[in-house]
Amino acid sequence: MISSRARLSTIFLSMALLLAVATGCVQTPFPGAKPSGPVFAPPSASAEIAAMKERSDFWRDFESKLRIEVNGKNASFSSRAIVLVGAPDLIRFETFTPIGMTAALFVSAPTGPFLLIPSQNTIFTASRPETLARRFLGEGVPVDLFCHLLTASLPPKLLPNIQSRAEGPMLRLISKGPGGYLEWQIVSGALTRMFIGSARFEGQVSYDPPVRLAGESTPQTIRIASKGWSMVVRVEQMRTAREFNPSVFRLPVLPGMRRVDLDREK
Repeated sequence: MISSRARLSTIFLSMALLLAVATGCVQTPFPGAKPSGPVFAPPSASAEIAAMKERSDFWRDFESKLRIEVNGKNASFSSRAIVLVGAPDLIRFETFTPIGMTAALFVSAPTGPFLLIPSQNTIFTASRPETLARRFLGEGVPVDLFCHLLTASLPPKLLPNIQSRAEGPMLRLISKGPGGYLEWQIVSGALTRMFIGSARFEGQVSYDPPVRLAGESTPQTIRIASKGWSMVVRVEQMRTAREFNPSVFRLPVLPGMRRVDLDREK
């Protein structure tokens, strides 16, 4: 006869065996699925703003050789061009005929802006450089901002009030004020696009390829567009400048030139 103790041992062993079998049948759950696609680290606004400041300081004074194409109802042409910029208020923008003669010369200086058109034997003047830019290029592009468009930088005076907003891998740097709205879009440390909104000019700028903010990189192709007007700038050469001869920002003395004040034509 089986003792009570033996019977209990048999029952205990049977239950242990059943528990072991049941535990072995339970499958280990699969690890959680990893998200597909690239994982972007949020961009650092302070780092990108610092890079923009460093870039603006580096390209403070520069000279560049360009190829430009302008298309609009008030102007349509293509030309070689040379731009000289001596911060904060010296700008010289000259285009050329196919044989290398000056087609148009725009200068903005503390003494006042002017636009020389040799083929028309005329020097145009105005109180605002954008008025002359409209006659020159067919659109009133903000002249001081245009220089920063060429170097893919932003005016240093705007840096203290820049706001930032991250959207995925893109960082938007935004400046709002009485003069209008500016926005720079930066992806992976490179400037891709810019938006301009003001009473005098509304448009957008794109860089192909995007321009790295760090270092001394220069844009290759810049597209500036507003409603019914566009300008394509291809940068052939761009370098910093130590000092310019002051005469390059002065009105040339040319006999027989007529002067037209565009402010009086309004």
